[in-house]
Amino acid sequence: METGEDKKKYEIELLESLIENSLYEEALSYLTRAITRYDDISLKYLKGKVYYLMGKFDDSITELSSVIAEDSDYWEAYELLGEIYRIRNQTEIAENYYFKSTSLNTRATQSWLGRGKLAMARGEYQVAVLSFETYLRTKREDILVWRLLGKSYKELENFVSATDAYNEAIELEPTNQDLYEELGDLYHFMGHYDIAKEKYLQALQVEEKTRPVNASIYNKLSKLYLAEGNIQKAFNLCNELLTLSKENDEALFISGQALIKMGQKYEGTVRVKKAYKISNNQEYKDYLNKLDEELYGPKYV
Repeated sequence: METGEDKKKYEIELLESLIENSLYEEALSYLTRAITRYDDISLKYLKGKVYYLMGKFDDSITELSSVIAEDSDYWEAYELLGEIYRIRNQTEIAENYYFKSTSLNTRATQSWLGRGKLAMARGEYQVAVLSFETYLRTKREDILVWRLLGKSYKELENFVSATDAYNEAIELEPTNQDLYEELGDLYHFMGHYDIAKEKYLQALQVEEKTRPVNASIYNKLSKLYLAEGNIQKAFNLCNELLTLSKENDEALFISGQALIKMGQKYEGTVRVKKAYKISNNQEYKDYLNKLDEELYGPKYV
């Protein structure tokens, strides 16, 4: 009996290795044979999981439902069913499965994450916060969820907790430029423009090491420089971006504004017109009309 159990354990480990290496067809074939040899519910669950990973959701639902029919306390099956229905945007069904999973196992981390995402989509940010914080008790190194937590706190206008969440994420991955950018956005939203600039600058320094170019960071920082009257800095930063991304309409627009403020109206207008030609942005058109009015007076239609 012990030899049989050892063999079954070995085969399950082999199956898990196949799944981990994305060898789903091989795993499925192996599972079909193993299920006929062993009356083990975990094998049926693994078959449902493989179908899920292959995107065969109907087959996965069938397998996982049979698992629940056999063992109504099999929390992993409820969790995976929650994932499938969330992906299919059947949110109420997904919520029910997640809730069942967490009621059976309070450490069902994927279910807490799923519940948080569903709550966020519904605008129930307090529920989202509770769900994400529960998830992070077990999965503290998940940077994506720290970001989701930060966004949820921002919506609740709990800015201290929002900044704490982003700083936790940055501590885990200090070379992630998106984190600095989003933290800069948060400070900008709060009206702390100097700190926002500092975070955008940190993002650019990170970018030097990691690439590719994140144009939005350049443009956000350029706008802040322009707004505070540091026109040359705004212009220089836009030019730096334009050497890396020549057709960036926003950098053309901001640098065009900067040139006009520096007295180079023709060169600036050329840049703004080029920006408008690239993107057909209404803001650029309105700005050009304003320039025309200043030069020729109001237009009458």
